[in-house]
Amino acid sequence: MVSFGPGLLRFGVFELNPESGELRRGGLIVRLTPQARTLLCLLVEPPIRMRTRGEIQQRLWPAHTFVDFEHSLNKVVHSLRDALGDSASNPRFIETIATQGYRFLPPFVEKCVAGRERDGDGVIYLAVLPVAVVGAEHLGFLASSVTSQLTDEISAIDGVRVIAESTVKKHWVEGEDPQRAGERLGVRSVVAGELTQHEGVLYLRVELIDVADGRQLQGAREERDLQTATQCERELAQEIVRQMSPSLLQLMAKAKAREPLVMNRRASDRRVNIA
Repeated sequence: MVSFGPGLLRFGVFELNPESGELRRGGLIVRLTPQARTLLCLLVEPPIRMRTRGEIQQRLWPAHTFVDFEHSLNKVVHSLRDALGDSASNPRFIETIATQGYRFLPPFVEKCVAGRERDGDGVIYLAVLPVAVVGAEHLGFLASSVTSQLTDEISAIDGVRVIAESTVKKHWVEGEDPQRAGERLGVRSVVAGELTQHEGVLYLRVELIDVADGRQLQGAREERDLQTATQCERELAQEIVRQMSPSLLQLMAKAKAREPLVMNRRASDRRVNIA
């Protein structure tokens, strides 16, 4: 078993103790076979990179162990993916590199160090998904602009870290369930919205969603005259964030209690308070 030092690794709704190999989802233990457990620990061993089939064979089946390697490895990978709710055709966590090996996917992996204190407020990590357009394709550019404004406004909140818009777009699958998208991106919360138009009025509806169970933490909505809406994307985003601020504050309070330490952390030059 590879040692990562004292602490847990968190990806999406899962938490892994690399020392014991214990995997939990929402606090509940996820059953893994010993080999699936070993494979998962290998895939998340820093630095996270592709693990070759040779590396995997050495870790799972040491020298002088006689097995049908191809069949056995496929069985272990299938078992691990099944435990994670993953799939080979649409991977969220484990990507197959044809003929070479496997790679762990989430762009953010949180490391929670037991007993470690950190200065400042609790920090939450979320993703702003592209705002969808319902029944009015000509609003596509406006939806993209609103998405960017929401990302900027939420990123400016002290205590919030937002995955870069370019990273979200890279991993985004149009029409995908927000909860599944959040799991793929490795965050605890996502912001999802949609634009609709009716008789010259633009309606923006946004939800803050808990990735763990898919429930809505906060809803927000705003409407504007269509002729002026294209000139006030920032005001739209600011009003939405203002409405979501109570739930964001609650999430930060919970994050402070957890005190996570995040790998691949991105610093921001602009910070504002929402209180």
